[in-house]
Amino acid sequence: MRASQTKTPDTLDTHGVGIAADLPLRLLLRFSDAAFELRFIKHYVAFYLRYAQVSLLLGMVLVGGDYLIDRIAHANGPANLLRLTVAVPVLLAGLGYSLLPRARRHWQPVMASFIVIVAMCLIDILVRIDDEGGAGLKSWVGVLNFTFLQFYCFVILGVQFRYALVSGIAIMAAFLYAVWVHAGLSTQHAAYWTYHVVTVFILAAGIGWWREFVLRKEFMARVELDDSRVAAEQRALRLAHYDEVTGLPNRRLFAELAAPALERSRRGGVGCAVLHIEIDRLRGVHDAFGRVQGDMVLAAIAQRLRACIRGGDLAAVDPLGQERLQADEGISRSPMAYEQRGRATFVHEAGAVARLGDNAFSILVVDLDNQERASIVAQRLIAAVAQPIVVDAQSMVLTASIGIALFPGDAKDMVGLSRCAEQAVRVAVEAGGAQHQFFDEALNVRARDRVLLETELRQAIQTGQLCLHYQPKVDAVSAGLVGAEALVRWQHPRRGLIQPAGFIALAEESGLIAPLTDWVLDDACKSLRRWSDLGLPALPLSVNLPASSLADASLPDKLDGLMRLYRLHPSCLMLELTETMVLHDVAAATVMLDRLRAMGFGLSLDDFGTGYSSLSHLKRLPMNELKIDRAFITDVARGGRDSALAVAIIALGSELGLQVVAEGVETEEQSAFLIGRGCVLQQGYLFSRPVPQAGFEQMLETGTTRSVAPSHANATVGTVAG
Repeated sequence: MRASQTKTPDTLDTHGVGIAADLPLRLLLRFSDAAFELRFIKHYVAFYLRYAQVSLLLGMVLVGGDYLIDRIAHANGPANLLRLTVAVPVLLAGLGYSLLPRARRHWQPVMASFIVIVAMCLIDILVRIDDEGGAGLKSWVGVLNFTFLQFYCFVILGVQFRYALVSGIAIMAAFLYAVWVHAGLSTQHAAYWTYHVVTVFILAAGIGWWREFVLRKEFMARVELDDSRVAAEQRALRLAHYDEVTGLPNRRLFAELAAPALERSRRGGVGCAVLHIEIDRLRGVHDAFGRVQGDMVLAAIAQRLRACIRGGDLAAVDPLGQERLQADEGISRSPMAYEQRGRATFVHEAGAVARLGDNAFSILVVDLDNQERASIVAQRLIAAVAQPIVVDAQSMVLTASIGIALFPGDAKDMVGLSRCAEQAVRVAVEAGGAQHQFFDEALNVRARDRVLLETELRQAIQTGQLCLHYQPKVDAVSAGLVGAEALVRWQHPRRGLIQPAGFIALAEESGLIAPLTDWVLDDACKSLRRWSDLGLPALPLSVNLPASSLADASLPDKLDGLMRLYRLHPSCLMLELTETMVLHDVAAATVMLDRLRAMGFGLSLDDFGTGYSSLSHLKRLPMNELKIDRAFITDVARGGRDSALAVAIIALGSELGLQVVAEGVETEEQSAFLIGRGCVLQQGYLFSRPVPQAGFEQMLETGTTRSVAPSHANATVGTVAG
């Protein structure tokens, strides 16, 4: 039967403890895998070594008993005394050897040698006893001695059958030689004892072989079960402490490994630095090439980070751990031992480098005398990441942003250092990436305010702290209201009224933009229903949608539900979308906009001219309204490029059949210029700032934005302060 070898996963295989799957059925049983044979011996040595020690004591008792019996039954000759003076010391020597610390390594062949020596001594003693007229080889007592020794070889000695077999053959050969040559027995008597001894030998050998075969089969099953359990525990430990893609420690293990380095730095009065590294635009790799290729890119980047960090930059954690583990090699196979071995290997190979997230790594740099060295390390890392990397035969270049926190100046522990480094890396990313930034306390204050503001915004959406203000759209010629734009405000209990610029970006980054948009749509529809119930003019109300709305397949259903709930017609709601968000994915946006247009909702393209301004895309979009961004209105009355661009947009909208609205009109000159070029729909501070609901309802009642206060002398329309 061919012996094959199956190895357990992860760390079991790396430390030389494989599994021999099959046991050869041969006379001298032995596993083909030397390491597995060693495990088999170590497994049983403790029990059988104690068994051998007990049997040695029993052998001395039997030798002493034979001595007493022969002395009582026969004369006390010199040969009988040799039982005690020769056999007992040999047995005592074997017992003494078994007590030595290193006796376990070679106890089977050594014990076999002791047994053979005892047998030879007994043969010589029994022959002399026969010569002196005692009960030696000619009696059943002598045969019983050798029968006991044979069974002793195969039953007591035997977890390695080959040694027992050799010992048994040697004892049997010596006995037969003594019986036929020295005992002086008749041929018939010698043949009788030979038959008994050979029969006992065959029986003992068969029992010993079968017993060891069963032990080995049972050990294979036991080891397979134990190794499977250890492998599962090791995998669980590895998943709990290491990143599966890169093999680097995770955040938890990184903190544990870095703690001793920080403590040494604290005692030694030297500095440390934590470098938090984020790979810019890594998500694009996953989107373009898939998760598998993205993981390969991550693994390659991890290798670069480990390779470009010099030994002096890294934390030396537990430098003696590897030596201690090598001293214990082959003795402890517990999961904790493997975990310690893994940690020591990590320190040896990777230093204090860890992967903390999808695109984030962290490195602990020790023994810093100034921050310039941390800057040098950061530049080296950025250069390493920026080297081209090949994915699916395509070369690409990634960049890295690094935040640096210094110990002990920025924080006193690993948690604080990591937090500060992460805050610093956000600044590097916002500045365009591919650079490094050091932490300062202003970042900490800003981050705390940001977290607090996010929590308060979440509560504001739930507790009704938000409100809508309305900025009118007017016909600048007649000064009549033609619509309005709903703008969200946050009535903070302590900070007062917060403008959208203070929290909309935060809502988008924190994932609160969706519930915020739902609230705005609901409140806008509620206002439309209220105005209708009050008999006020039904003017279209514009609501700004975030970029995520076009990717929300449930948006049409939500809007339809609001129309049904508040008994409104879709034409009363104008949905405003920015040019950039629409042109991000024109095909998907067109499908969504066509569906909304078919339902009857008005569609407005906001901030036109500030994005890509692709005319071919604009032609495909089912828009009703085009809004000129305020950036082109500011200097429109002075002529020049802004004036030319504004006129071009007005003409383009007119040719495409779109309603054109000018935003940010603040002066009479701007308004007059736009009217002269055909843009009569205007919106801005010249007519009214965004006003609360009560103020806008007064405008709806009068149909104009004119206030009761005296108007400007030459104004065509009045102004209402927001």
